[in-house]
Amino acid sequence: MLPGMITSCSDDGDDNGGKSAPTDKSNINSNLALKSKNSDVMRLEVPHVRTGTGIYFVSHWAKMKDIATKTVMNYCFEYDSAWCHSRWVAFTFDDTTKVGSGSRSDAWSEDLSLPSACQLLPTSYSGSGYTRGHLCASADRLFSTQANQQTFYMSNMSPQLYNFNSYYWAELELLIRNWSKSSAFKKLYVCKGGTIKEGQRFSGKGYFETQNKKGNTVKVAIPKYYFMAILAETKSGTYQSIGFLLEQHGSYAASYPAMSQMKQHVMSIDELEAFTGIDFFCNLNDNLENQVEKGSNVDAWSWN
Repeated sequence: MLPGMITSCSDDGDDNGGKSAPTDKSNINSNLALKSKNSDVMRLEVPHVRTGTGIYFVSHWAKMKDIATKTVMNYCFEYDSAWCHSRWVAFTFDDTTKVGSGSRSDAWSEDLSLPSACQLLPTSYSGSGYTRGHLCASADRLFSTQANQQTFYMSNMSPQLYNFNSYYWAELELLIRNWSKSSAFKKLYVCKGGTIKEGQRFSGKGYFETQNKKGNTVKVAIPKYYFMAILAETKSGTYQSIGFLLEQHGSYAASYPAMSQMKQHVMSIDELEAFTGIDFFCNLNDNLENQVEKGSNVDAWSWN
């Protein structure tokens, strides 16, 4: 498997036509249709992958360690070129990826895995009033220098207000990293992102205009909501899930909230699917998926 594999197809439409998530949890979906081109779509952390003109599925693989040649999945995402924004990113925390002694690289860069017309530059957010908010966080990927550098691709950025990005969203990300190190869990599957479909973009126009790598004017969607879908595999071989939905607005304080405050944003994966139109964890066995996604027991998770 090569770093930065990319797949684009032409079929289907956008976000289930703006309707709620499909009730059919069948694994016979575009994930299977794309498998012959890129088997990464069959991973448990990867949701139902859309197909359509201007939709790209990209997977970034990185060295396990700086001195090693073996690569592991770093993260993958579905990119919507109409809005110059990823619809979601997906990755795992396991024995390899949840630890690391690396540091933040600040290696801001366009994502060369995308067509040049889709590539934003590190300066593309300048003057927008929004920070370059990581979707797959830099602190989530410290197991190698290459892994961290890949988190600074502009395809992994989302326009976020400073206090939301640097404090509130960051605290939720820290909570998930703490869960990944819990002795109760073998592996965490994470899918997260910002909403970019109609009615779920930020107030006003819901986008800002900038220039892409080719010098053309493009629109960058500004999500109104940010979400996380978490699936945990326990050491005993069972699964549990939890979802989060946070609204982006200008009233967040410049301070870190208590992690327990995140309880107010909890919802089941089924509820999160209905809101976002994304079919999370669709590669699970159907019976297990239906059982795991229907509820979230907050007492099954640690909140400190």
